Amino acid sequence: MVRKILLILLVPASFLLASGFSIYEQGSRATGMAGAFMARANEPSAIFYNPAGIAGLKGWQLQVGTTAIQPQFSFTGPLSMDQYTYNKAKKGLFFPSHLYATYTLNPNISFGLGIYSPFGMATTWQDKWVGRLLATNTELRTVFFNPVVAYKIRDNLSVAAGISLVNANVVLEKDVLFTPRHLFGHSKLEANTNGFGFNMGIHYRLCDKAELGIVYRSPVQLDFNDGKAYFTFPVTQNDIVNQEIAAYFPAKTKATSAITLPASYGLGVAYEMTPNLSFEFDYLVMGWHSYDEVKITFADPVAGQTENVNPRNYKDSFSLRFGLEYRLDTHLTLRAGYAWDSHAVPSAYVEPTLPENDRHNYTIGLGYHNRHFSVDAAYHILLQDDRQVENTVSSFDGSYAGLANIAGLTFGYAF
Repeated sequence: MVRKILLILLVPASFLLASGFSIYEQGSRATGMAGAFMARANEPSAIFYNPAGIAGLKGWQLQVGTTAIQPQFSFTGPLSMDQYTYNKAKKGLFFPSHLYATYTLNPNISFGLGIYSPFGMATTWQDKWVGRLLATNTELRTVFFNPVVAYKIRDNLSVAAGISLVNANVVLEKDVLFTPRHLFGHSKLEANTNGFGFNMGIHYRLCDKAELGIVYRSPVQLDFNDGKAYFTFPVTQNDIVNQEIAAYFPAKTKATSAITLPASYGLGVAYEMTPNLSFEFDYLVMGWHSYDEVKITFADPVAGQTENVNPRNYKDSFSLRFGLEYRLDTHLTLRAGYAWDSHAVPSAYVEPTLPENDRHNYTIGLGYHNRHFSVDAAYHILLQDDRQVENTVSSFDGSYAGLANIAGLTFGYAF
């Protein structure tokens, strides 16, 4: 029983929990419209939102930008029957960036390359907080290298396809407890791997004022075969205790695991209400059902075991996105949007590594462009519904709250 408890405390309930957090801000023009951009994707960032959109571009075009994301999370849970604890995660700031280049070979064929980070997360909790045996620091960083080719079948219909070469890096840190002596230590897991996927898109102009976009992105299998796990404990004055700890927690061992980043598919419709005002609605589905369990294998026994399996049982989520774009004059454009994202994590599996729930997204944006140069800026506030969870698999019940401030800036140049 002691060994089982030790292993539960050692292994995070989600080895790559941040895979449950997708980053849809891959271009500041789209971000200003809450990501509603599948149908009118008519710039290089279409490589991410709908690669068929690059078929209508001219010559060489380039875009580069970044997004600043500052998530904030807090946890309130019971200490006893009449006492509660409030814990706030540290404010982190990270910058998923994007780079797109497109080239139109002839009126029918266009090529593009996108480099971006559609999955990522960074959550760091205060030192010695009440949930430190579950998580203290969690980081996921992905980079997608995505070459695409688009073909214009006729003036109002284009299709595209591309491949994705994916690099992923994960860091998981938490405290561990050597129960027989009630001594706390620290664990850190690091892993890096590469994966492969593809994406496809269709763009269809229904009439002069209406456009339709359909997109699909494949799942990506990530096999972490060369991960490293480190365990550190304060050295005691008792050699017997030090030997007991070393027998349960190796200072360093190899850790392997695997996970599948979810597939996604969506449909968008854009309509030009006036010569200066357009509207778009997008529906997007994320296939989180692929995240059904996490199995971690250690090269050396940890708490007496070399393998642990944790059920995740995530469910598919969906997003409803609404975006407006208003052209003030030939150079300036205003944007606004709203999106609602459903949660993917069932209540029984909510934990500090991914305190996720339904999210409301409010966005505004501003764009400037001339014949060759463009710059787009956007602000996005994400408000997450508070979530009360009970009878969780981790036995860490309580209430989570969260929000994120997001700002994006993208520069473009047409040669």
